[in-house]
Amino acid sequence: MNIEQLNTGSLTGELKVTLDPIDYNETYETALKTYRKRVDLPGFRKGAVPASLVKQRFGKSLLVDEINKMLQDAIGNYVSENKLELLGSPIPKEGDDVGDWDNPSTFTFTYEIGYAPTFDLNLDKSKTFTKLEVDVNEELISRQMKEYARRHGQLSKPEVTESEDMIMAEIAELNEDGSVKEGGVSNKSSIFLEYIKDEATKALFVGKNIGEIAVVDPFLLNADHEDLSRMLGVTHHDLHHIDSKFQVIISEIMRMQPAELNQELFDKLFAPGTVTSEEEMQARVTADLVAMFEKDSEWMFKRDFAKDIVDMVSIELPDEFLKRFILMTNEKPIEMAQLEMEYPGYANGLKWQLIENKIIKENEIKVSVDDAMDYVKASLVDRFKSYGMPVDEERLDQLAKQTLAKQEEAKNVYDMLYEDGVMKVVQANCSLKIERLAYEDFKHRAQH
Repeated sequence: MNIEQLNTGSLTGELKVTLDPIDYNETYETALKTYRKRVDLPGFRKGAVPASLVKQRFGKSLLVDEINKMLQDAIGNYVSENKLELLGSPIPKEGDDVGDWDNPSTFTFTYEIGYAPTFDLNLDKSKTFTKLEVDVNEELISRQMKEYARRHGQLSKPEVTESEDMIMAEIAELNEDGSVKEGGVSNKSSIFLEYIKDEATKALFVGKNIGEIAVVDPFLLNADHEDLSRMLGVTHHDLHHIDSKFQVIISEIMRMQPAELNQELFDKLFAPGTVTSEEEMQARVTADLVAMFEKDSEWMFKRDFAKDIVDMVSIELPDEFLKRFILMTNEKPIEMAQLEMEYPGYANGLKWQLIENKIIKENEIKVSVDDAMDYVKASLVDRFKSYGMPVDEERLDQLAKQTLAKQEEAKNVYDMLYEDGVMKVVQANCSLKIERLAYEDFKHRAQH
């Protein structure tokens, strides 16, 4: 067997593999003998089919299988031994005459390869990246404490609405003359009055009784289009084609009477006895909000950094090779027009992988089994806490091991920890511009 490597461009090449009969005859003959032992043909006992007949009937397909196995092993070993850094994997060159399968002799197989590009990254203080954070202010803290009190309060059903009530309503699309549109959008849904930002629209629902009707612009009921789609019972796409007014008939009024900020509530929210005053609750809520939003901030920084650094660093790719690779290896058939449309996103994703791997390699970032176990156990503790359930260390170890025994879940954990390591390197080496936003603005940026 002979493998010859040829460069066909700055980032492309070919591997030409030549196989002579001496390279494959022995494994081919062994495959024939093995297959003869288990082949079952009418008129012959199992294992007693003449070797010549087995070769005549099945020899060609067996030869193809054996040579394919040899090629995979040989190319894999060659790439590993020669430390070739490739994108994707070698793909057979189209249109090549490899040899005569009916009269086996010398075969020559040519594979196209794409090389991983080299590039400079230079992460230092000259590069500045923005990190968004939530401004955990008094208003946000007060809102969270109020939400806790309401969550553990008592539900009542008053006769007249107030500005923070939830109403159940029958919603229907109207014609221009104010009549209900036949075949128009209609739905039964809940509306939280305190979240209606337009004061004039909110006023239409305050001080009202069951059965009263308000006519509104639906887009003033909720600024979040995903929530509004669910409220109206339409898809996000269809929502953007709505330009009618809607009538809202109040069918039920619900009000949560907030719990008092006392020891009973403190013990429900936190470990009994750990919080004993409103001031301590405020401090605890503040710390919890800061920790929660820090996770969101890190996630957004990772997302934004990946986009910014891909735009910032010049990385050349063997685009035509990669397109052929995608066409040949994609699980589902893909048309060239679709590929051309989706390729820029694929290329940017690949560039980010190359950048991330470069940071990991150059900074010798490692993730140990203990790191993975600690991460999973911390996640499990948070999950159990959210349900108010204690969990002992032995149980945690057992659950963490079960999680990491699942290949896909283990991969996700290790990928996340490597990403965290990359972000620590970036934030330690580059300049950071901290931009603090109100919660609503932060949420908007996270969704776009």
